[in-house]
Amino acid sequence: MNPPILSIESVLWNLLTRPYDTFILRWNWKAAVLSAATRAPIFLLIALGHGWRQASVAMLVEAAFRAGSTGFFAAATQALRKAQPAWLALLLMLTGFPLLTLALDGLLHTAMHTPNLAVGMKVSLVLSALASMFDWYAMRRGTLLVGEEANGFWSDLKTLPLLAMSFLLEPPASAWRFTRQWLAGTEAE
Repeated sequence: MNPPILSIESVLWNLLTRPYDTFILRWNWKAAVLSAATRAPIFLLIALGHGWRQASVAMLVEAAFRAGSTGFFAAATQALRKAQPAWLALLLMLTGFPLLTLALDGLLHTAMHTPNLAVGMKVSLVLSALASMFDWYAMRRGTLLVGEEANGFWSDLKTLPLLAMSFLLEPPASAWRFTRQWLAGTEAE
């Protein structure tokens, strides 16, 4: 069942007025698990030159932070996935969510004295933007959802490789379609 298409204003209003429904009942554990599993090793590797203890702490801090924050933001992404205009929803997810998580992540790692933090934050920013785009892309196609619209986690995992390939090929395919349309338009003149 596809959710109704809503204005971005109505979705944001719903997020503000019904946070329990979105952020608690629909906390996105699927995205949280995947994010923690991919981000924690990065901080382990970045901090490894400072010893196993510091590297392990950096990894655990990142895993815990990502599990919580990604579940929260992926719940908002799921709510925004069909909002219109789509470009505004995407812009919010490409700027607002990554910048907010980066700021919170940086504060937490600063408090924990994570070594090589600048490198970790740069990598984290790029990954946050890519992950936000991919989550939005996947959720618009019915993957990584929680709640009544969800598929099983194993089913989602099986679709991720093909979905990731499609996600990576979408920009060049769109550029090709645009170029063909533009060339067809200039030939008609």
